[in-house]
Order: sequence, then C-alpha cells, then structure tokens
Amino acid sequence: MDHKETIRDTVLELVEGEGASWAERGFFVVDLACRENSAGEIDEITVTMDCDGMDEGRMRGVGIDDCAALNREISERLEAEYGEEWDAQLTVMSAGLGQPLRLGRQYQKLMRRALERDVLPRVDVLFRDGRKLTGVVLCGIGYDTSDGGTDTPSAIEVAYTVKELLPGKKRKTDVERRERIVLADTKGVSEYIDFK
Repeated sequence: MDHKETIRDTVLELVEGEGASWAERGFFVVDLACRENSAGEIDEITVTMDCDGMDEGRMRGVGIDDCAALNREISERLEAEYGEEWDAQLTVMSAGLGQPLRLGRQYQKLMRRALERDVLPRVDVLFRDGRKLTGVVLCGIGYDTSDGGTDTPSAIEVAYTVKELLPGKKRKTDVERRERIVLADTKGVSEYIDFK
C-alpha cells in the first residue's frame, strides 16, 4: 500500500469510520488531495470536508474550530503512523460557498436546506463549453458508487426559465425548460447564492 492510500484510509477512518465522533455529528470528506515534491515524497495534504448533521434543529456547517480540531487529530494519527519521518503540511478546510458539489450527500444537503427555508434548491451549472445555466434541481439520476463508495449522481434534472421569441409574438416571453445534465459534461455544479 502506498502512502497516499494509507493517508486516505487514515483520514476516512477518522472522519467517516464506524463509531467515529465526526461521522456521528454528520461530517464527511468531500475531497482529499496529496501533493508530492520532486523527490516523490508527499509534502502537502488538503482535506475538504462538509457536514450534513443537525444542531439544535438547524443544518450544521463546518466551522473554523472543526477544521482546527480535525487537523490536530489527523496530524496526531499520521505522526503515530509514520513517526519522525512525517513532515507534510496538512490543511483541513470546509467545502465553501460557490464550490462545486461533488457528492450525493451535498446534493441531499442542498435539498434539505432548501426545504428548511421553504425555497426551491437552485444551482449554477457551468458547462465545459462555457455556457452557464441557473435553475432548480428536480432530481439526481443514476447514482454511482464505483469510486470508493461516494454516492455521486451521474446526471441531474434541472428546470430553468429562458426568454424566447414565440411564433406570433413581438416580444420574448419566459419559457420554462427542463434539461437532463450529465455531470461529466460540466465544469461544475454549485449552489446558487442569492444575496438579495
């Protein structure tokens, strides 16, 4: 087993493992990246996490204190695993606003949060060809668990409004469209943020 796999297994066990206090509070790993130096040694690790747990009846987020505490726990585990030779920079951060949704749990969190606020779950979709679409997520399609158990949908169905010139009309009118969006055809799908 190489170092990347060992690090990944250690982090996943600590955050999402059976009986882990982080998992019981709803925390989960969104992404884990290891960067190697020119000698092929891992010198930088970045853990991106999210939380879909509830706190006093409200959806809980990932705070700076959570990131700091998890950073300490991961560092202690990796130092115990590798001993004195452990010398990598570790960064633990929250999957922040505007970041692409990567996991099914993040889509489910988006839906629950929208229901909690009695609004529709809106997203921004950026396609590889540069086109951008803002709409409402209706459902996830074809959940894929082949990449280590993540529950990522392979597509989403989105409803959106466009202005079109209809036959017999002089002005463009709003027309509602539905589109099945294959996530592999996108650069990213992120939660729509409205600052109004």
